[in-house]
Amino acid sequence: MNPSTKIVRINVNARRTTSIDDLPTDILSSEILVRLPAKCIGVYRTVSKQWLSLLSSKNFILLHCRHISTSYKQMFFSVAMFQSSVFPVTFDPSYYLSKSLIPLPTNTYWYDVRVLTSFDGLVCLSFRGTQKMILWNPLTHATKFVSSTVSRGRFKQKTDAVGLYVSSSNEYMLLHAKRKNGSMKLYKYSSRRDSWRKMGFVDERKYHNYKMSWSNGTFFQGVVYFIVKVDAAGMGNYLFSFHVDSDELKSKPEPTTTNHDDDGSLVVVRNQLHMFVSNSLPNWSLDLWRMDGENWTKIWVRQNILPPSLFRRTITYVVSTCKFLVVSRSGTVFELDTTKNGIECYYPVFPESRIQGAVYTETLVSPDF
Repeated sequence: MNPSTKIVRINVNARRTTSIDDLPTDILSSEILVRLPAKCIGVYRTVSKQWLSLLSSKNFILLHCRHISTSYKQMFFSVAMFQSSVFPVTFDPSYYLSKSLIPLPTNTYWYDVRVLTSFDGLVCLSFRGTQKMILWNPLTHATKFVSSTVSRGRFKQKTDAVGLYVSSSNEYMLLHAKRKNGSMKLYKYSSRRDSWRKMGFVDERKYHNYKMSWSNGTFFQGVVYFIVKVDAAGMGNYLFSFHVDSDELKSKPEPTTTNHDDDGSLVVVRNQLHMFVSNSLPNWSLDLWRMDGENWTKIWVRQNILPPSLFRRTITYVVSTCKFLVVSRSGTVFELDTTKNGIECYYPVFPESRIQGAVYTETLVSPDF
């Protein structure tokens, strides 16, 4: 052997450092990146062209949305005096420090905006002057007008209702129940196709009563539910269910109560559909019912505790606190804690009044999906 020859010895047992680039793409996206907050995704898109392509794909965005929507990362989008903002639903005084101011789309004044509903990071807004509706992602600022004609996509406050949902083909849809020429009409908007389609409605005349007021829709397990309140003596209330796969609208029984003046609000709790029912005089009570198949089971009741501001309101379950957020039509926001008794179970959580808003989750979903 030549004395000048170097002998290189390789330790086959030496540990090799593993980097994130060594992980399979499917593991990287479905187990790691999908857990990141939506705000961080934009930063990681600059890592490489491969990551830009991966994190911008529709498959990843939908996967990320499904993961985030089932976690605790809920936010509250609000429109109040002279500003719109987003902040975590924490119900403590520090929300002033954690909220982010967001400019409204199309340079709109705050008092001209109605917050109708939200789903998967998309917020549906309407404008008081033109009645036009838009789908808007407050995080990415992506905006899409859905109004196409004089009547399609125009929202009237006292007679109309909307519901957002996603189809089995991952297509985002907007359902619009609208009073027209003395009867109710049902329209479906496809965000992907940017088109409206008229749907069938229940033929029974009692469902076209001009004194009906509709709640906005609640999407649960392939069905969009609407509560319809009839402001007429002895008429009672109705629950409509729109089945998204068959495009069929059906009437469904509400919880059995003795007061026709009851006011209902749907909410999904622990993957089950519930309804809050508020009862007026003489009891001023609030009941919570759970839907079990075709029947309803009362699981919670509080009497002689309900303030008038909790009538005609929306109630949303907050996953992070296991409590409920109540936004009254007068713009007062309450926290509702069903573990407490008497007047201690509800209390205002924001000092502002005339607030309108919706609990939503920050996602990257586009209004064009």
